[in-house]
Amino acid sequence: MKAPAASRWQTGFTLIELMVVVAIIAILATLAAPSFTTAIANSRVSSAASELQTLLQYARSEAVYKRSETSLTASSQTWSAKLGSNVLREVVVPDSVVVTPSSDSAAGVQFDSTGNAKLISAAEPPYELTLTSSKASRVQCVTVTRSGVVRQERKPAGSTC
Repeated sequence: MKAPAASRWQTGFTLIELMVVVAIIAILATLAAPSFTTAIANSRVSSAASELQTLLQYARSEAVYKRSETSLTASSQTWSAKLGSNVLREVVVPDSVVVTPSSDSAAGVQFDSTGNAKLISAAEPPYELTLTSSKASRVQCVTVTRSGVVRQERKPAGSTC
């Protein structure tokens, strides 16, 4: 049996065409990598701020629910909501995210049985945390007012809360 003759126009693509496409994709990926790094850093900062906001809201709700004082304190990158000496919940912030409390807020915050906040350092609220990363293009601010309301705000990099 005879093999079919090759048609004049073969379908498919050549190795050279494939290499050109791969080179173009590599160049585009190289140009896009820095913006991905910034986006990932912004996402980590935003996620950590949301976790701390949730932890603060949880500590406040437990204080009201159990009619007792709860506190939120930090040790390195670990943030703990406590009822007395019992740890209710912990959040570990990634090492790439820097959490900076305002000078009065460094010791932590307490919630009383009505949900009102007071600083452990005996200073007046608000309790403020600034979250940032070296590669992020913005900072996240988490604030607790005297009445216990927890807010989160996004600001440009270099700003303070």
